[in-house]
Order: sequence, then structure tokens, then C-alpha cells
Amino acid sequence: MRLVFVDTPKQLPAPPPSGRVVTLDLAFAAGERFERSTRPFIRELGLRLAQWIDHHPHPAWEEYEGDPRFTLVDKRKAPACPELVTPELVEEIGEVHHVFAHADFDGLLSAVKFLRRGHPPYPEADEDARAIDAPGRGFSCSERGLRLADAIDRSRDAHPKQHGRFLRALTEALVEGKEPDALREKIDAMARATRERRARLRPLLEQAVWDHPEILLLSLDRMISPSDKKHLLVRMEASARVAVIEEPQSVTVATFDEGVRLTRHRALHGTDGLAWGKARYRDVRDELVSLLS
Repeated sequence: MRLVFVDTPKQLPAPPPSGRVVTLDLAFAAGERFERSTRPFIRELGLRLAQWIDHHPHPAWEEYEGDPRFTLVDKRKAPACPELVTPELVEEIGEVHHVFAHADFDGLLSAVKFLRRGHPPYPEADEDARAIDAPGRGFSCSERGLRLADAIDRSRDAHPKQHGRFLRALTEALVEGKEPDALREKIDAMARATRERRARLRPLLEQAVWDHPEILLLSLDRMISPSDKKHLLVRMEASARVAVIEEPQSVTVATFDEGVRLTRHRALHGTDGLAWGKARYRDVRDELVSLLS
């Protein structure tokens, strides 16, 4: 079985010329990119698409309602993707030749669980995926999960060209239940580097300002990595209903509050919990404030 980790749904690999395919934790691409990336991928596979398993809501989901090739459950019901990969579903899918998974912690555990016929690699795995992928909702991550998630964050930021290879090594170790010595040392070193980097990010939090009684804003003069941004947003959301990070070329908005529907904002795309757009904060502020009511 060929395993491919995908960095972003807006840049899917070319569909394989033969064999049945499963995708795990891969969102439909946002906006116009859906027509350029996701839809052609689905059409070219046709009936060779064995199953598309995902939990990132998208307007195009309604087109595939009732299609047996799709298991689409939104984040409110499935905070993380691995819980959707059940023994019953894997048995129903049958033989698969290619697995495409999102190149993050959630995607990794989804792939591992699929390769283990729907069974988690360790007892806390599903809860760990929920804690990492849906922060602020009361889920807790084990030390084992935190170590892996921190190592994955460092791999994606520091070694992007080798990230897929690292994830495949993690997958093999989790499926087999054994970490080779070299891999264990690499995981520990990467996890340690992530914790040290986060310590250096703390001064940035002191720059955040309350632009609105419920909006905490951090304006930066440089772009930062997705992992750094996620860490800062989670810390900000601990005290604010809505957290916003403004970078020179974009704005990212996050909230733990399920009542704030960020997907209704015309300038943002993503999910209700995390959305972004190529805009300045001043251009999205008024509509964002209106969503708070």
C-alpha cells in the first residue's frame, strides 16, 4: 500500500493511474481552488476513490451527500479525523492501493489507524488527536501524544522537504509498535526543539492588544510558521473570545466559541474555528465584530 502525506489540500498530487484510493483528513480546498484542485482529483479517480474521510466542513459537501465514497462529518461531531476510521468502515472499504493523508498529527494518526484496520496504535490516540486538532474543547493529550505532535511541528517547519519521509517513518513505527533507536532520538530532539522555540515566542504574546472587548490582536511585521501561529493563537484564545494574528500579507482569526461562525465572513476562508485571508485586519474588523453578536 502506497502512503502519501499531503501538505495542503490546495496542492493535491496527481491521482495515481491505477488502484483504489483513500484520503484521510484532507479538506476540500477553499474557494476557487476547489475547482482547480479537489474536484478534478475526485473526477479523475471516479469509482477508484474508495473513500474520502474528512471532518473539515465545506460548502461543496452537499454535492456528495449520499455518495458512498464519502465519509464527511463536521468538526462539531468529529473533532478529529481518526475517530472516523473505524474497523467497520475499513472492512467495508476493502482493498486499497494508495492512501493520501494530511501531513499533520491528525492525518498521521488517521493513516496509522487505517493501516491497523481501524484500531488505534495506543489507547489514548483518538483523544490525543482531538486535543491537538480541537484545542479549547476540553480534550487532553497524553505525554506520548504531545511528544509526537511537537516533533511533527518541528519537522514541518525546519525540514519541509523531508517531512513526508519523517511521517512515513513515524507511521511505520506506530503501526508496528516499535521505535528504532535512531528514530526515537530524532523524535526527542525535534520535540525538544519545538518546546525551546515556543519559549522564545512568549515575548510576542506581550505585544497583543485588546482591539475590542472580545478580540485580542497581535500585529507582526514578519510572516511566521503555521506551527508558531497555531501555538500563539491557542494561547491567546485562552483569554479572548476571538484571537487575531495580522502578518504583512494575511490575517488569521481563531476562536474556541462555536457560536462565532467565521465561515460567514466574506473575506475569510477555512473553518468556523480557524479562518484566514489575504487582507489587513482593518479591512475585516467590522464584519468580524458583527459576527460576535
